[in-house]
Amino acid sequence: MNDSYQPENIIVSNERSLKKLIRSITNSQGHFTLILARCNYHSLREQIVQQLKAECQVEIREIYLSKSVKTLYTTIEANLGDQLPQALMIFGLELIEDIDQVLISTNQVREEFRKNFQFPIVIWVNDDIFQKLIRLIPDFKSWTGNSIKFKTTTNELLENLRQTTSSVFTAILTAGGSKFLDNDSLNLDFAALNLSEIKSVVSDLQIFQQQLEPELKASVQFLLGREADVRGHKSEARNYYEQSLAVWEQKIKNQKNTSSDDLKYYGCLLWHLGLWWRQFATLHIAEHHEAYLKAKNYFQKCVEVFQEHNYPDLAAKFINNWGEALTKLEAWNELENVASVAIKLHRTYPEPIRLAYSYGLMAEVALKKFQWVEAKQHAELALQTNDTSSSITNTSLGQTINWEWEKKYYHNLYLLLIAEAQKNLNQVIEAIANLETARRESNPQYDPLLYIRILATLRSIYFEQGNYLEAFEVKLEQRSIEQQYGLRAFVGAGRLQSRLQVINPVLAETEPKAAVTQEIAASGRMQDVHRLIERIGRPDHKLTVIYGQSGVGKSSLVQAGLLPALKERAIDARDVVPVLLQVYTDWTKVIGSRLVESLEEVRGLSFPLFLDSMASFIEELNKNVDKDLLTVLIFDQFEEFFFAYKDPTTRKPFFELISECLNVPYVKIILSLREDYLHYLLECNRLTPLDAIDRNILDKNNLYYLGNFSPEDARSVIQSLTQTSQLYLEPQLIDELEHRFSNQDEVADCSVV
Repeated sequence: MNDSYQPENIIVSNERSLKKLIRSITNSQGHFTLILARCNYHSLREQIVQQLKAECQVEIREIYLSKSVKTLYTTIEANLGDQLPQALMIFGLELIEDIDQVLISTNQVREEFRKNFQFPIVIWVNDDIFQKLIRLIPDFKSWTGNSIKFKTTTNELLENLRQTTSSVFTAILTAGGSKFLDNDSLNLDFAALNLSEIKSVVSDLQIFQQQLEPELKASVQFLLGREADVRGHKSEARNYYEQSLAVWEQKIKNQKNTSSDDLKYYGCLLWHLGLWWRQFATLHIAEHHEAYLKAKNYFQKCVEVFQEHNYPDLAAKFINNWGEALTKLEAWNELENVASVAIKLHRTYPEPIRLAYSYGLMAEVALKKFQWVEAKQHAELALQTNDTSSSITNTSLGQTINWEWEKKYYHNLYLLLIAEAQKNLNQVIEAIANLETARRESNPQYDPLLYIRILATLRSIYFEQGNYLEAFEVKLEQRSIEQQYGLRAFVGAGRLQSRLQVINPVLAETEPKAAVTQEIAASGRMQDVHRLIERIGRPDHKLTVIYGQSGVGKSSLVQAGLLPALKERAIDARDVVPVLLQVYTDWTKVIGSRLVESLEEVRGLSFPLFLDSMASFIEELNKNVDKDLLTVLIFDQFEEFFFAYKDPTTRKPFFELISECLNVPYVKIILSLREDYLHYLLECNRLTPLDAIDRNILDKNNLYYLGNFSPEDARSVIQSLTQTSQLYLEPQLIDELEHRFSNQDEVADCSVV
């Protein structure tokens, strides 16, 4: 082993590095200096920072970056405000999701750092980020001297690994099964190593030629799988889980050296693999049954391991996932047996939320056996047990579990089960009331299939009762939800919505944002999205008028393509603030509130703003310029404006607003309207001076035509959408669809197919 990694040498090295850091900060007062402090481990960094605060005479301000940061410069500027510090330390660069883009944008505005930040800036980085700095932003990196590095010993690395793996397993087993919990949600009382730190530990130990024992190696692979799961890297997570599984199964097979912890960890890993396949089933509808079958097998094996080795308390904590998988597989006889065992376990090891769910499983079985009275009784017992239970549980190990989300979620499930029984017992009024409550209180992003089931049941009751308008409205909502979550290939004659993904409510900070829909990506419309974004980024395009035939997909392009794409990026090192308006009857009030909502979404802060006049609206747009924001005002379905305001004199205030907005730097305007209403825009030329666009709103440089799909594009859309849904179309049928919907060698937008 290299002597430089011996404990006594590392202590001396870190002390020398700390003194160098203090000296650099002290000697850089009053002028810009960029200092890179390198450390791979959070716990060591915290220790060094505390020493720095105690020994350095300079007052140091701290900024902790969130993972959603889009630009480093604007984030620093927004945090500092008008009061500049003596020195600044920045943490969390390694947490940023779109780190490459953030670094590139930082390089583009590097002169702004030197001009406006006349104080030393210490940026803490790990080895991975340090290499990115060298590769992606060499100009910015060149302003630093040699980085100041802090190291740790092999004994500390191994101890951190053992402590992390043991604590995570213990916390998961204590919390029990339901849904995936990240380390923060497990209420761990120590700074657990994250993904990059664990990889650094393994890499450093390899350098030290330190081998991990099989159990620790398997545990590390499990932790890496969990961290990859949290980040949404599902294939990587599965690979880690399966590598860990191979080690544990070999260990369990050789029973001579199997400990109680080995068996518990093995069961815990099986449960995580079940969760992985359960989520895969939700996200890949075409493989729904096969994936749930794998999930069921892992959940079953998990419970059987705990039962066979005399851990019935752990079996009670994880058995409900087995039952849930069986409902998805419609294995009702097996479910009845599992639910009966679950009820006995939950009565022996009381946990009301879990007991209530096992009653709900029995209600599911009774419904499938047409036992309406029994189903209603079980569901009502589940609802009563659920709603009267406490939301907070203190476990034997002192860990607190918050069941608040489960109570709300399962409450709606039990209302659905009661309503399904009531429907068949001719208790129609009561059934509708329960379903409307469940509909109102449910969030489809947590479980779109449950929400769709609620809507489908409600629609069938309305239709059977002759309430056709209500049934139709519920059907439209159901189809929209199915489209947004990839459960329906074609939405019908409606507007596409941004594609959404199922989220884990526990991991609030990792909730995925609305994304460009598959329909847009598959159809060739992404080219239009890219072209529009390019126009927005160019200084010579202040205004863009999107026009085309009715039904060609203008609103779908704006809502499901352009809007989510703008929210995901920065343009010219500026965060984008998209403001969408589609209803114009009271536009003077609505446009201000839309701007405030968009500002809150972009910056993640609540703004005490109420823009009740056009003067205040324009003033806020000017403030956005100083905040390094790019505002994009999108007026979709703009022909509706002319319906709402038939008199040209009533339209003048809006056109005056357009004129003023065009004169504000870093404000872009998009109008989207039908081709046959394009000539109405000529009024704007007459009523207001449009000097920013040479007084010609219909200049060819302002117009952007959106045409119908070509036959090839339509075929691509149909093939792509049906491949990811449960709707399979043979090639000959796709040919016939293309032929039927062709019109003069063009095909209409598939949003109306």
